[in-house]
Amino acid sequence: MNGLTTEIASRVANGHHPSTIDRIQQELKTLGYRLDRAMDCKGVARYQSGPRAGTAYPAITTGVCEIDSGKSFAHFTARRDGNFETLQKMRYEGSLYAVVRGHILEI
Repeated sequence: MNGLTTEIASRVANGHHPSTIDRIQQELKTLGYRLDRAMDCKGVARYQSGPRAGTAYPAITTGVCEIDSGKSFAHFTARRDGNFETLQKMRYEGSLYAVVRGHILEI
């Protein structure tokens, strides 16, 4: 198996199935966020620690902004409410992702 296939299989085993860009946008919208695709960056993601340390896969990271203010979710003055906590949970567990042109698009 290649890195992409291995990563998807691992996420599916944890109950996280691939989504679509449209679904990701809808999920983020319910939390008050939107994708900022101008921030897309292709690369290779590699686990640095834990049981999957050293495992790598092709990834696209992208920006996530607050809809109302336009600020990045990570900006130091961005809100830190329950919706932010939900966003962080989705990011850390890898539950919201799509496969795009042989890469995993993650938020």
